[in-house]
Amino acid sequence: MLFVDKLSDIIRTLENDGVLLHATDTVWGLACSALSEQGINKIYEIKRRERHKPILMLADSVAMVKKYVPHIHPRIETLLHFHKKPLTIVYPDVIKLPEYSLAENGSAAIRITSDPYTNRIINLLGCPLMSTSANINNEPFAQEFINVSQIIKDKVDFVSKHRILEDLNGKPSVMIDYNAEGEINFLRL
Repeated sequence: MLFVDKLSDIIRTLENDGVLLHATDTVWGLACSALSEQGINKIYEIKRRERHKPILMLADSVAMVKKYVPHIHPRIETLLHFHKKPLTIVYPDVIKLPEYSLAENGSAAIRITSDPYTNRIINLLGCPLMSTSANINNEPFAQEFINVSQIIKDKVDFVSKHRILEDLNGKPSVMIDYNAEGEINFLRL
């Protein structure tokens, strides 16, 4: 697969607390390293999002999720291996990530992305990406680059050209959490 952007420039941006505007497997998104408090704060500022509303994470594999979530219920792990559509799972007990990248209760919403481009970025970065739709709070999300607000385009540190002419035809992922028995609760359909 041909990547239009120089991935080393993206990784350098993310390692230096920058924010990336890019096509995800769902919609156009804003991303930063899950280890960058400055990057996370910048995403909240760009989106004009209230700080108590957590941002989800993108991982590149089940193995990466297990690095940060040591106790995944077997039902949920099975779901991760077989579910084909974008699925974000809220995990209650997350380790090895700073508090500023987690929700107030210590949980984290994590999605394994199916986009090879985003997976490669995550793999090279070596940690999850914090990710959210590239829109101002309460405005529609962008399926096409042309629909991303100029305000956002002006405030990010790197604008990816990957899939820039495509209509992503996506929508935000389904979001679930689960209890100790592995029973699923839908938070967003």
